Amino acid sequence: MKRERVIAIFYVLLLMQLLYFIALHGTRPLISLYAHSLGASVTVIGFLVSSYALFPMLMAVQIGRLLDRFGARKMTFFGTGGILTALMLPVIFPNMVFLFVSQFLMGFFQLCVIVSLQKTVGNFPGDRDKNIAAFSMVGSLGEFIGPLVHGFSYDHFGFQISFVFAASFVLMALILVFSLRPGSWNLGKSVPGGDYGQSSAWIMLKQVNLRKAMVLSGLVLYSKDLFVAYFPVYGTGLGMSAGKIGLILSIAAGMSIAVRMSQFWLVRMFGRGKVLLVTLLISGLAFILIPMTSFPLILAIIAAILGAGLGLGQPLSLVYTLNMSPPSRQGEVLGMRLTFNRGSQFIAPFLFGGIGGFAGVSPIFWVSGSLMLLGAYFTRMSNDPEPQAK
Repeated sequence: MKRERVIAIFYVLLLMQLLYFIALHGTRPLISLYAHSLGASVTVIGFLVSSYALFPMLMAVQIGRLLDRFGARKMTFFGTGGILTALMLPVIFPNMVFLFVSQFLMGFFQLCVIVSLQKTVGNFPGDRDKNIAAFSMVGSLGEFIGPLVHGFSYDHFGFQISFVFAASFVLMALILVFSLRPGSWNLGKSVPGGDYGQSSAWIMLKQVNLRKAMVLSGLVLYSKDLFVAYFPVYGTGLGMSAGKIGLILSIAAGMSIAVRMSQFWLVRMFGRGKVLLVTLLISGLAFILIPMTSFPLILAIIAAILGAGLGLGQPLSLVYTLNMSPPSRQGEVLGMRLTFNRGSQFIAPFLFGGIGGFAGVSPIFWVSGSLMLLGAYFTRMSNDPEPQAK
């Protein structure tokens, strides 16, 4: 295949990632805001946020095996149709019951899409760190655009129109899925048809750094979710509009974009282990600082620092996971990684929702920041060379 064609396919995959992330991350803070407007308590909002992670926590490895068996194209079709359904249900039935149903479905179907894109891009021709960095930067761009446009849409047009708007982005992504030929999804060394034998992907957790990378990935992801879920509640308590809250969330995502541009250079200069350690330290300190001010400008600066800290955790741990995984079983191992991620996303809101219901929103940030600092200590990784799994 001509180089120009390969590059074009890569950019189409990146555009798909952008569209999915605009919809997914644009609507997640709206779920919290709308539930709050319906009179839901902080504890109930915690349960609502947790519902997004339930099915992925339970089924991520199985979805990864299906990905290895049937390929990324089929799984992306399946997942995209499900995401559209999840977005439209609360439009038709705008109540708490269908907010929960929507989040259950959204968590499951976005898993099918995200793992498929991760595996496809992670095995694309070229340097894996650079490809994943580009993929992650585009995801951060979606995290930046999503809360910004959907926050203002919520302010001016309300919850239902905002979700219809989000569905239009997913529909555009579905058109792009149709535009790619089946062979475009398998340009790298990974092909459908995983051979599992009697072994389990969980055996690979005997590798200490891989185990730490997965734990770290879970810490980073639940922290991002807590910020998206509870900063709108904190900001509303300060009298901030949905637009201003969306702007601050977008600033955090914008810093994630900026810092990921330096991923390749930072890894080569300092090693993956040291960079991962610093991401947790910065993020933990930023979380602790959030409830210490009520000034929007200072909160925006702290959000920028938090975005920089969290921005590298996910792509660095993703590259490490792919490097340690046999190509024919990468879907399964990526699913295992997402089990850690979604497990933390599921459990953390229950824990922090209970804290918020008992002591208010501020302690949520203090406790989360403290846990991240502890995590920085217990997940210190060596800078030993990473084996490329065969």
